[in-house]
Amino acid sequence: MINFDLPLDRHNTNTWKWDGEGKGAAYPMGTADMDFRMPDVVRQALHDKIDQGVLSYCCDKGYFQEAFAGYQNRHYGLNIDPAHVFPGTALMAVYKVLLDAYTSPGDGVIIQTPTFGHLYNVPRNNGRLVYENRLVYDREKGEWHINFEQLEEMARDPKTRVLVVCNPGNPVTRGFTKEEMQRMYDLCVANDVLIISDEIHSDVYYDGRQHVSILHVCDKDASNCIMLTSSGKVFGIPGLKAAVTVIPNEKLRRRYEVVSANVRVEIIDLGLVGMAAGLNGADEYIAELQKYLQANKDYAVKFFAENDMKVVLTKPEASYLFWLDFTEWGMTCEQLEKLLYRYGIVYSSGTEFGPGNEGFMRMNIACTHKQLQGMCDALKKCYEENIKK
Repeated sequence: MINFDLPLDRHNTNTWKWDGEGKGAAYPMGTADMDFRMPDVVRQALHDKIDQGVLSYCCDKGYFQEAFAGYQNRHYGLNIDPAHVFPGTALMAVYKVLLDAYTSPGDGVIIQTPTFGHLYNVPRNNGRLVYENRLVYDREKGEWHINFEQLEEMARDPKTRVLVVCNPGNPVTRGFTKEEMQRMYDLCVANDVLIISDEIHSDVYYDGRQHVSILHVCDKDASNCIMLTSSGKVFGIPGLKAAVTVIPNEKLRRRYEVVSANVRVEIIDLGLVGMAAGLNGADEYIAELQKYLQANKDYAVKFFAENDMKVVLTKPEASYLFWLDFTEWGMTCEQLEKLLYRYGIVYSSGTEFGPGNEGFMRMNIACTHKQLQGMCDALKKCYEENIKK
């Protein structure tokens, strides 16, 4: 039994969550990392590597490719060939290389918002045309759905080259169904559009749901889809900056290999050592983590259902990042940040997740039960003292 309630003091550790964005706050719950110790098997592997005395350039990545493919095959039945696995540093840096490999300035890239801001910003800042396929919001149900009619229209545009899918959704917590993934895949095949599927939060699902990867629905040739992910989030090692790209199609692989070689997509062996150790030996840790986060999710859902604070919690399906609708408070994100900080609360501003998200905030529940409960009590007090009439 893994004790996720064990206190972990992260103050003064040069971590953005506690010493940067959340400096001085009792409940810093914005940045997307966990307040849990990494798995023992990961920590030991990192210690062993450091104890070699030198952190040098690595010559072999095969051990990591085998570990990653084995994990994906074991947990999701994806049957990934290790030779199709490309490790690299920093997920968004690899994302930029993917865009350089398969698009040119002036090409269209479809982004489904609200989404992780850099998925939107990287193509926009590099001369691509960003087509915003905004998810449809059902506020009464607290749900977000794909606007397929608009997506099909955008995919038919001759300038469109790529659809970027964030699954599970960050911040809307959607775990897309097999039918939704299949429909997006078929639509892109019909219009010769490449899908880049960011699946970094695929290890955390709630209420018995199962992750559906883009690789579950593609055809045998996989001629138009790429998976982009990392295990840094679930193993508590995002600072090691280790990303993974899976490219089953040979033609797409050859193109990526040329472009990544030209910009020297480097591999930090320490990151691969840590991730490989977790992929090979942390199944129990992940199972226990899922149970703990399920309890946190259940507590949060119950709290927002039982306390009418004019805040809508998007129905959590996956990931530990929850989406809160504060629009009835009639405040901008900047105003919300200042007010919540007075009560020790820090969330991620909705404005970080693309246009149209003023009044929304992202909350990270990957913390102890005590931390979550304290934050909820502080939020209720904030509402009662400032908003309630």
